[in-house]
Amino acid sequence: MQRPWQIRDYDGAHDAAALHACFAELQDFERALEPDLPPGAEVASAYLPRLFERCTRWRGRIFVGVEEDGRVVGFVAVQAAVPQEEPDEAPGCYALLSDLVVLPEARRSGLGRALLDRAEAYARAEGAHVLSLSVLARNAGARSLYAAAGFRERFVQLEKRLVPAGGVRA
Repeated sequence: MQRPWQIRDYDGAHDAAALHACFAELQDFERALEPDLPPGAEVASAYLPRLFERCTRWRGRIFVGVEEDGRVVGFVAVQAAVPQEEPDEAPGCYALLSDLVVLPEARRSGLGRALLDRAEAYARAEGAHVLSLSVLARNAGARSLYAAAGFRERFVQLEKRLVPAGGVRA
């Protein structure tokens, strides 16, 4: 069966608006899980330049999932040589899967796994021995995808919302 999409390198001249829309969708999806997060469009405009800079600095790549008609329906960003900065971790570099998003109409088509596999293959080809990522605890679909791909929990970050001393949130 022919896949309804292909995966290719991000092309800034043609894919910039689509990448922005995909990232805004990701942030809005996450905002539905964690309502205190800012709206997707606000975050995308500030975040994407930082993503491109990190890709340049840490040998990163962005791959897009494209439908037969050329429409971008997802992307993955991976940085292959992120320096370990914590003194209690093994020295050296690791690969970071910083973002993976599939638009709602392309979910459950295998695109997420294909993007994940492409990112892993790139990191491996660049010499990485560890591929790390973070995911919202409430994002059950993504957590299931990552577990099925062999990822395991290493650290668990906990947080507690604090009400200011006056009892009113800012």
